[in-house]
Amino acid sequence: EEEKKDEKKEEEKNTEEKKDEKKEESKKDDKNATETKTVPDKPVIVKETLKLSTLHFGIPKIENNSPSKEKLAALKKVDDDKRETEKSRNNLESYVINMKVLLEEDELYRAASTEEELEKMQEALRAETDWLEEESWGETFVVFNARLAKIEDYCDPVTKRVDEMKARPSAIADLKQAFNLTEQFLQKIYNQTEELRYHTATELENLEKLMTSTKEWLETTTAAQDALPKNVDPVLKLEAMTTKRTALERDLYYLVRKPIPQWYKDKLKSMMDALKNSTKTEEGKKTEEGKKTEEEEAKEEAKAEETAEGDKSEEVPVEAPGEEKTNEKPAEEKVEERPAEETTSSEEQPKQESKDIEKEEL
Repeated sequence: EEEKKDEKKEEEKNTEEKKDEKKEESKKDDKNATETKTVPDKPVIVKETLKLSTLHFGIPKIENNSPSKEKLAALKKVDDDKRETEKSRNNLESYVINMKVLLEEDELYRAASTEEELEKMQEALRAETDWLEEESWGETFVVFNARLAKIEDYCDPVTKRVDEMKARPSAIADLKQAFNLTEQFLQKIYNQTEELRYHTATELENLEKLMTSTKEWLETTTAAQDALPKNVDPVLKLEAMTTKRTALERDLYYLVRKPIPQWYKDKLKSMMDALKNSTKTEEGKKTEEGKKTEEEEAKEEAKAEETAEGDKSEEVPVEAPGEEKTNEKPAEEKVEERPAEETTSSEEQPKQESKDIEKEEL
């Protein structure tokens, strides 16, 4: 039995030792794991020199490439010339077709051209169409541009007249608008006193002279233009109207945008301060007058109340015949009636007594 007990004790010791060993191993593993997590391994960079060598395969390198560049430039020029020739040919064809349609259908073009001009333009357009259909193949853009310039010389006088007729009303309206703006500006300046003007007299006179001269020119030229027929070059041209309008607007805007001097600002400020002070004094006077009128009205009301109370106190009660006196009266009425009874004359007392006797008998 003792041997068995000893064996059991030894087994227990062994088991305990094994458990302790396992715990120590687990602790070591945990420490290793934490160390591996916290302290990562640093990367190691290794540098090595590499030797390279190049080998060329295929087409060898060309040392002189100027011939090939010249060939490419020549091909590009051919393409550009072809493109330009097609463009100029289309421009000529479209111009000829449009002018034919306008001369046949548009009344303005027919009115703006004389019979000789109309015949010349139509002949030139027919000849140009024949050349385009039969002889134009193979020509360069230089030829097409030259023929277009030639046909435009025939048609330009008529087209310019038509353009002038179409744009003339709007140009006249713009010039009149400039007149209106100038007149409004001058009227505004002349309505002010001379003390409030910071534009000089010469500036205003020059602007007014320019406006009047431009107005006179417009009136005379419009009258001359109305007298002319439509198939004659115009006298009232767009270019002249635009130049005169720009000159007038330039002088006008110079005066409008002229910077305000400091003395003018100081003067306006002093005038505004004086106006504010005058308004304050007027308001103070009005408030004082209002207070006086209120006091007077209060006094008049008090006087009216006093007079009304005096009239009431002077009134004497009159008894109607056939009515009996009531013995029960308030104390205030008795007090008020006493002086009235005392003031009655000696002549009225017997009359009152006789009336009382008659009432008792009835």
